[in-house]
Amino acid sequence: AGYGARVVLTDHGERAREEVAAAKAREISETEGLTLLHPFDDPQIVAGQAGAGLEALDQLGAKDASVDLLFCSVGGGGLIGGVSLAFHYLSPKTQTIGVEPEGFNGMGSSLSHGSIETMPIGPKSICDGLMARAPGKAPFAAVKAAGVQGVTVGDASVRQAMKIAFERLKLVLEPSGAAPLAALLDGKVDVKGKTVLVVATGGNVSLADFMAHMNHA
Repeated sequence: AGYGARVVLTDHGERAREEVAAAKAREISETEGLTLLHPFDDPQIVAGQAGAGLEALDQLGAKDASVDLLFCSVGGGGLIGGVSLAFHYLSPKTQTIGVEPEGFNGMGSSLSHGSIETMPIGPKSICDGLMARAPGKAPFAAVKAAGVQGVTVGDASVRQAMKIAFERLKLVLEPSGAAPLAALLDGKVDVKGKTVLVVATGGNVSLADFMAHMNHA
């Protein structure tokens, strides 16, 4: 709102938050004649998110370095769709690991079944930016083509990752942004002797919430 946007809040009750918000966005788009930009299920959004991967590859190239494993968070799949494709084509030896909150592993489940799966509504996660019940069609196609593997993390591990990022790296991460680091620290994947890249995005967390997470870590 500070940048001039009109913020519309929705009351989702027992329904999935993302689905209620998406329905409201479609309603506003239709009634007001506005263009609806989907947050993740659009090929152009996925392509744009590949920029994060290209930037990482540029930085690695400048240091003549390469990566064996890449950890990236997964909500609807826009970010990991773009990043994984960038590495798939430009650094094919890199294995991408998609990290989701426990109970919201729609992408991992979909990859296991070979088609998009919708997760049931369950307990909430502190990773509120990763609570999509199912991946988008465009991101799923990208992630499947890139051979991504999926893992999950719990809230306690995410809080610990936030604490370590702050204390040792001086990074303030929101829970969703700390999920990939949590998976690495949890030993979800064997990283011994390997070079690892963690996509740590973003830092959208209030001071009060951040301190509460630190106190529970």
